[in-house]
Amino acid sequence: MNKKTILTILLAVLLFPLGAEAKKKAKEEAVPQLTNYPSATLDEQLFQGGDVVLKGHIAGLSGNDIPEEELAKINGRLSVIMHDYVTNRKERSVIEFGSNGTFSLNIHVPHPMFLFIHPTSMVYACPGDTLELTIDPTKPTKEEGVTWTGTGVSGEVTRLYEKIHKAYCDIPLNYIYKKGPDSVMIWKDKQVEQLDDLVRRMNAGLPELAECSPLASDILRTHILAQHLYSICCGFEYQEEDSIPDIDSYWQRYFSFAAPREKYLLDNPLLMIAGDFFFFNRVEFSLMRPLRFSHWEGNTCQTAMNELRDKLHLSPTDFTAQVCQLRFSCYEIFNWYKNDNDKAANIMAATLPVITHPELCRHAVRAYRDYVKKYEIKVEEQKPQTKGDSIFQRIIEPYKGNVLYVDFWAMSCGPCRAKMLRMRDEVEANKDKPVKYIYITDDTPEKCRSFLEPNNIKGEHIHVTRQEWGYLSEKFNFSSIPFIVLFDKQGKQRDDTDVEHLLNE
Repeated sequence: MNKKTILTILLAVLLFPLGAEAKKKAKEEAVPQLTNYPSATLDEQLFQGGDVVLKGHIAGLSGNDIPEEELAKINGRLSVIMHDYVTNRKERSVIEFGSNGTFSLNIHVPHPMFLFIHPTSMVYACPGDTLELTIDPTKPTKEEGVTWTGTGVSGEVTRLYEKIHKAYCDIPLNYIYKKGPDSVMIWKDKQVEQLDDLVRRMNAGLPELAECSPLASDILRTHILAQHLYSICCGFEYQEEDSIPDIDSYWQRYFSFAAPREKYLLDNPLLMIAGDFFFFNRVEFSLMRPLRFSHWEGNTCQTAMNELRDKLHLSPTDFTAQVCQLRFSCYEIFNWYKNDNDKAANIMAATLPVITHPELCRHAVRAYRDYVKKYEIKVEEQKPQTKGDSIFQRIIEPYKGNVLYVDFWAMSCGPCRAKMLRMRDEVEANKDKPVKYIYITDDTPEKCRSFLEPNNIKGEHIHVTRQEWGYLSEKFNFSSIPFIVLFDKQGKQRDDTDVEHLLNE
């Protein structure tokens, strides 16, 4: 072997590790990370709750006495929906204009968050700020006729929300989930590429955020990223699981992109004030699916967190995973174990060890305190009579002394119609018993007739105005349908039973 050959071999051996290291480094750099993020200080006060003031007026009419019939066209139609996505609880408040064309509401938020103004828009609510609505009836469209302004971070984020959402968050699924798991996986990879490109653009500076305060910029950038992850999760969740031979393996491959981007996509406390209900709801059913199955199968919370660590390589204290654990637990104790105090206590005790973020711990304690007050100590808060109470009492007055099954529904709601079809046999079987099946909708009788009559939907059919519907949804605190509520023969609302038990009491 000559000297030239020996030197070539030695050089190859010496340079190989450098080449491998360079490739490894290049691969790591292929996943961009956000710079100057967060740009604002995340102190404890940032996550505190408080009141935000919502007020508004009707342009051109404020200060004048507005006829009652004109107020009736507006009042009850707009509602503020506060959904505490950390503890899975919501509150709905109707916006009611006075005779001078103005309104003012104090809305308590558990932390800075997005509020949904049904059915028009999203606004951002930070405690201590004021948001103001202007309704201009002369504008040609509803979108143009409704505008929001505000103070502080609330005003900044609300002012830019629609523009930001349109520019960066419009991610069509195009029914990709109907094309099979392989097509969805390819689509997902393209979405991740777009996400990485978006991070690079954010690092260069989004022009829409150039004049923002650091905190408003952080909130809007986090919201954009959350919306992209939301869409990717939808692609997974909307598929039929039966079409995927090995769902666990597919889930691991589908969400393998999460760990390298975890710091800003998941393990990010800013999501608490910049995410929304839809984001956490979709993430918990897809990316965080081991957490859901752990609750269904009776496994410990720590077991589920370990599965996320072992299979997706997520942090054992991932922030979003902690939120989802808390959401599951609160949903269970408030919806499944209302009268099983020991079970509720055990669920919360099992959850607390995996909740390490101080603010999430505070929310967990507060949520369990609310449960104890409502279901164990049975503290009944005395609330003044509302318009919704009056409307509902008028509706059920003719049926006093019966068990009442009350179903809020709409023709546009497929699950509502399916539920009514499934109930037909029960309604027929109980037609001679002291129970009334009451179906309430804000659709007109003419609109409903094409469904009710051919399908022989029996029961008491009540048609209310859009305004009355708004007050009823505030009374019962619902924002989705079908919404069903039961009353016993004494007229007491019952959440812990069914019609058959109430008939036998």
